[in-house]
Amino acid sequence: MNDAKLISAALKLPARKRERVAEALIASIKSPSQAHLNRLWAQESETRIDALLAGQIKTVSGEKVLQYRARK
Repeated sequence: MNDAKLISAALKLPARKRERVAEALIASIKSPSQAHLNRLWAQESETRIDALLAGQIKTVSGEKVLQYRARK
């Protein structure tokens, strides 16, 4: 089956089945570095939480963020 036929057949599937196919395809091509990136982001999250709890950084309300964003 060529690419065009495969894609055409996949697009005819119900939405939930297309979602499962897409998830399986994406999972099959994730690079080994994805796990490393996930660990780095987890470490960064912990660092930020620790800084917040230690009073080293301040929070900004969601409302203020949206107001700031609206001005840009």
